[in-house]
Amino acid sequence: MLKIHQIKCPIGTTAGPDEIAAKLRCSPSDVLSHEIYRQSLDARGDELLWSYTVFAEVRNEHKYLRLKDVEEGHRYTYVCPEAPHQTRRPVVVGFGPSGMFAGLILAESGLKPIILERGKMVEQRSEDVRTFFQGGELDPESNVQYGEGGAGTFSDGKLTSRSKDPRVQKVLEEFVEAGADPAIMYRHMPHLGTDQLQSIVRKIREKIISLGGEVFFNTRMTSLDIRDGKLRGVCTQMGLFEADTVILCLGHSAYETWKTLYDQGFMIFQKDFAAGVRVEHPQSLIDQNQYGAYAGHPDLGAASYRLTHRSSNGRGVYSFCMCPGGMVIPASTEAGALAVNGMSESSRSGDNANSAILVQVRTSDFDRGHALDGILYQQKLEQNAYRTGFRAPSQNIRDYLKHCVSEQAVLTSSYPLGVVPTDMHALFTDDMNAALEEGFASFEHKIPGFISRGIMTGMESRSSSPIRMERDDTGQCPAYEGIFPCGEGAGYAGGIVSSAIDGIRQAEKLIRYLNQKPVRLP
Repeated sequence: MLKIHQIKCPIGTTAGPDEIAAKLRCSPSDVLSHEIYRQSLDARGDELLWSYTVFAEVRNEHKYLRLKDVEEGHRYTYVCPEAPHQTRRPVVVGFGPSGMFAGLILAESGLKPIILERGKMVEQRSEDVRTFFQGGELDPESNVQYGEGGAGTFSDGKLTSRSKDPRVQKVLEEFVEAGADPAIMYRHMPHLGTDQLQSIVRKIREKIISLGGEVFFNTRMTSLDIRDGKLRGVCTQMGLFEADTVILCLGHSAYETWKTLYDQGFMIFQKDFAAGVRVEHPQSLIDQNQYGAYAGHPDLGAASYRLTHRSSNGRGVYSFCMCPGGMVIPASTEAGALAVNGMSESSRSGDNANSAILVQVRTSDFDRGHALDGILYQQKLEQNAYRTGFRAPSQNIRDYLKHCVSEQAVLTSSYPLGVVPTDMHALFTDDMNAALEEGFASFEHKIPGFISRGIMTGMESRSSSPIRMERDDTGQCPAYEGIFPCGEGAGYAGGIVSSAIDGIRQAEKLIRYLNQKPVRLP
């Protein structure tokens, strides 16, 4: 098997035997089989090209290993760790990406996990979210943040990750098995979309149950039962679930649960996070800027961007969770506080592109001597942004830079509950506003029209967790045996794929811990 890099193809074509043979300077008949491993976009020349990496079986492979861009190929296959047969069933708290994949690995190892989720199953949750988007009441236990699939279920469903961890392959394979397009295994900047995610989440839940796991919805953890430094069970409003081991996949919005754990003596620390706005532009503007003459080509789809700037006051300003052809959505979990996010369907066919534009929030901005000060600061930002009925504060970027309130007519936001013309400077500190203003000026040079055609809506405050829960090399809380913090809420991931990878890793560490313990009957 050979692994061959940098096979260039025109947009609209795919690497096949002819293209592989041209790269190797051999006959197409010598290419016995092939499989695309990665696709990326090469925009360095005048012409946009696809650049492919492929695995290929070729006659007389040894003679090609001396060529540039050719190496021996080895496919990665995930091997689930073997767990002890006689042990008490582990508990997973939270059923977002990290909890879902932690539960899946535990189930595949034969441990039959018990999974607790405070919100509803995705079918019911989707109805609650739809009702809220149409002007109904916010359900504080079933919304864009809480429920099966976590916050990622209502997002663009990006599957990109900077992680080089081979477990990425396992995550993508499970999505494909659950119904995703197999092309996500190699596609340039793969995504799923909210519509596909809802079905995929349900099918992964069904797989876990088929392997002996159980999922309890509407079951919120209220505390952990700990005696003599060891876990004895998980307390919920539905009763006690006895357990020796638990993976905590709480998510970054479980404020009251993090407070409970802190009050119980767990080591939780402040960390930097980010806050800002959602910025919308016509998708056609982004397509034209990114693809030029290729804008609108069906093989490329809706274009995205990634922008960064370091402001003169030292704060990072950057785009995050860019949603091509998507919409801005309300992402609040409580009355009187407004958070927004972005979401796309799998087709990305909406008229607008939107992205978070975030500014670094330092611990020095909110530190008052308590580990949870970042959560309190996050809540204050959202309370300051709240408008009656969850109408969102909004402003044209050009008017923001002029410090004048925009006219209602120019605020053509996709946000479903309506927007309120606001001077957005009132939402942030002077330092954050200065950084945002610099960032917008920088981004205008990279995407002309970014300022004049951009609409900003706030508050975007849930991009990352303001805390980190300590864990050691075994994956456990140092002071308490059998407790494994995990995922984005605990401060160890950011996004669907990295959260899923952390869930897999923590499940592996839990199994390793069980294999080192004396046998204990269920």
